Amino acid sequence: NSLRCSVQITMPINNLTMILNLFNFGTEAALSLEARGTGLVALHTRVSDVVINKLAVKVHNQYHNYTIDISGCRHPGTVYKPGTGTVDPEICSNVTCSETATLQTSGCGPLEYCQGNGICRLASTCTVTGPTVIDVHGHMNSIQDRCAYSLFSTPLLPDFLVLGNFRDRRRKDVSFLDSVTLRVGGHYIHLEQGGRVQLDDSTLTLSSSSQLVHGVQLSKDQTGVTAELTKLSISVFFDGDTAQIVLKGPAGSSVEGLCGNS
Repeated sequence: NSLRCSVQITMPINNLTMILNLFNFGTEAALSLEARGTGLVALHTRVSDVVINKLAVKVHNQYHNYTIDISGCRHPGTVYKPGTGTVDPEICSNVTCSETATLQTSGCGPLEYCQGNGICRLASTCTVTGPTVIDVHGHMNSIQDRCAYSLFSTPLLPDFLVLGNFRDRRRKDVSFLDSVTLRVGGHYIHLEQGGRVQLDDSTLTLSSSSQLVHGVQLSKDQTGVTAELTKLSISVFFDGDTAQIVLKGPAGSSVEGLCGNS
């Protein structure tokens, strides 16, 4: 890589004069230390509280010049030197810092989950739009009347249930998904039109930061509302027209309700 920029810092300390030169080469970086005089020079480079490089030099009435490679990659909370990385098969994570200090990460896709041992499995997905239900097996069903139907339940969590509430809208002869209700224990969380969310009889104010409500993480952005039950890796998304239930854990193998074609 070619030189992008450089910074020079001159520091006179007692009988020493030190000049630090920092060079940036895009993804790579280098540090040059020039020292004149007599004394001990100790230099540490740090990221947060972690020491990355150390340099200690005794200078005796002569000019010294040392250059070290300070390139590296940073991934949340961890610093990697070029040519290093980590593999965590339990969460299917692979982080690599290339020889040119380019960070490369890999893991399961957005509709996958990690089974362990580095194995990614495709998540089970159920989609409900208008009167149509596409279950986790890819089978399609159509709702003809205007009722509340059980979309998802599982024996793994008897107190959890997802209901789809179908109503007519512009056409009286076709039912549409109007809202989604989550029953959690003895409480009901209603995902309604316009991004409104009701907890029993109270209106909730949500943002993009998740809010924990009776074991369910609720969040809202410009695309819709997401309810996530982290205990079983179940998420429910509703944008006012379409609901998507994604099962990334063991619940995907024991689906009851319309999403399980039952």
